[in-house]
Amino acid sequence: MSDVVVIGAGMSGIACARALQAEGVPVRLIDKGRGVGGRMATRRTAIAGKTITFDHGAQYLDRSEDAAATAALGKGAVDAWHLGDGTSRIVGVPGMAALPRALANGLDVTLNTRVTTVRARCGLFQIETDAGKTAASHVIITVPAPQLAPILGETHPLVQRASDVVMRPCLTLMAAFNRDTPAPFVTRRDANALLTWIAQNDTKPGRSTAYQTWVAQANPDWSAANIDADRSESKRRMVDLLCSELGVASAKLCHAGLQVWRYGLVETPLGKSFLKDGMLWAGGDWCRGAKVQDAWRSGVDIAANVLRTWDSSLSADA
Repeated sequence: MSDVVVIGAGMSGIACARALQAEGVPVRLIDKGRGVGGRMATRRTAIAGKTITFDHGAQYLDRSEDAAATAALGKGAVDAWHLGDGTSRIVGVPGMAALPRALANGLDVTLNTRVTTVRARCGLFQIETDAGKTAASHVIITVPAPQLAPILGETHPLVQRASDVVMRPCLTLMAAFNRDTPAPFVTRRDANALLTWIAQNDTKPGRSTAYQTWVAQANPDWSAANIDADRSESKRRMVDLLCSELGVASAKLCHAGLQVWRYGLVETPLGKSFLKDGMLWAGGDWCRGAKVQDAWRSGVDIAANVLRTWDSSLSADA
């Protein structure tokens, strides 16, 4: 049994676990993925023996106070990405996944394990996973809001209170071109276009420059309409649009991949840092907004609330 279990090792879960561990609270993270970070993700692929990477999830951290604090904690795993217009953003180095890996260093993390249910029984939470069962006195769930119901059950109070949160899908294209391909911009954002975000990934510090690499995100409506469509067709459509935006022939394309994020964007957040029911908390970027620092702040705020509960329970036991 663990005293505290955090389900989800994205930025919220990592922030929460770090804060709790710093105060001496035994805490364990469980995540279904192969690595930590959630949508702070980096995809690796090889072309002609050369490894290239794509940040196919979160693109950067902005210069807000929370973002700067998060980046400082992962010192050595971040750098400034200069956009060529006098502005810059904070990015993980050599990929966005480097920041959560650095921040999770020293934490007790169990990966490749899917939590299927959490139920309160006899003063503890019984946690069932695809690898077996465990129990905890305190549980923090930091999965996307729509994934609370399968874990807790449709009628659970936290599920009901999170029902107004809206998360939208995002289809993300990863494309590599020959090095001599024209690059008309570093980033382009257009909320009215099918490709709402386009970024030249190899301009970020620490990335391979063997090929010119691009990440393009489709708008939520088109992503929703095509999330279960033939992925090769969705990829072809996005490649055609990207080539048109860059003004290049598709013949220069060396690689194309597609990532489907079913809950990639927060459209309507909860409006506060977390939800709580007894010794059970739920949080994530969906509580505060759509940015990395929103996820981080949710985790930090949950930890502060857990610690107040923890101190009270210790006093009661004494």
